Amino acid sequence: MSICTTSNIHPTAIVSKEAKIGSDVIIGPYSHIGPGVEIKDKTYIGPQVIIDGNTEIGSGCKLIAACSIGLPPQDISYKDESTGVKIGNNTVIREYVTVHKASKEGFTTIGNDCYLMNYVHIGHNVQVGNSVIMANSAMLPGYVVVEDFVFISGLSTIHQHCRIGESAMVGAMTGSRLDLPPYFIADGRPAKIRGVNRVGLRRRSIKPGVREELGKAYKIIYLSGLNTTNALSKIETELVQFEEIKKLINFYRTSKRGVVGIDAEDLFE
Repeated sequence: MSICTTSNIHPTAIVSKEAKIGSDVIIGPYSHIGPGVEIKDKTYIGPQVIIDGNTEIGSGCKLIAACSIGLPPQDISYKDESTGVKIGNNTVIREYVTVHKASKEGFTTIGNDCYLMNYVHIGHNVQVGNSVIMANSAMLPGYVVVEDFVFISGLSTIHQHCRIGESAMVGAMTGSRLDLPPYFIADGRPAKIRGVNRVGLRRRSIKPGVREELGKAYKIIYLSGLNTTNALSKIETELVQFEEIKKLINFYRTSKRGVVGIDAEDLFE
């Protein structure tokens, strides 16, 4: 067993001899740590936490209690492939969160400085960026990609293989079969785009000029009556090409499932 002598492991915890435990790690009562697990320095593992499979937990994380990380995916095609989970540094995972390892190949990943509240579910092969917040019972099914600084409200989910763009805000109980664009607010079932995520952008200290141009971009895409191709061309020619504007344009042009529109409900009739 690779356990640093400065770590504090409760006597009722079950820790595999093959697990790698860094320095100043705390492992609480009745937790189970499997043989393929690596826990880096200064991470807190609370009571009744299960960590199994080929799972890497970064430094400074807090797994508060009764969460389950690295167990097999809920995928009937899974055949015990050697996949895993990777979680970055300083991420907080609250009670009863489930993070499943990837199916077929690769890793389910969660970045740095994320906060996952009670009952969040991260499905197989999901890729979550940095500084993402997910509120209670929000769910990400297989192969979803969530970019940095996204806020997903409680009881929300989108279809597998969808993307959520950087600094998007997803309202409570939102559902979508399409991609959700960066910097905007998505809300409803089916989701609609409601405007610019101005609060989230201010909290990130995004400059007022950038926020103003994103507001103009929203109006061009969703309120001008132009189709998406012409709207994006207009944004390129008429707006200041801040990095955020370029990312917005690229998101729409690289979407494989399509991006939520102002009248997304028409797609579900």
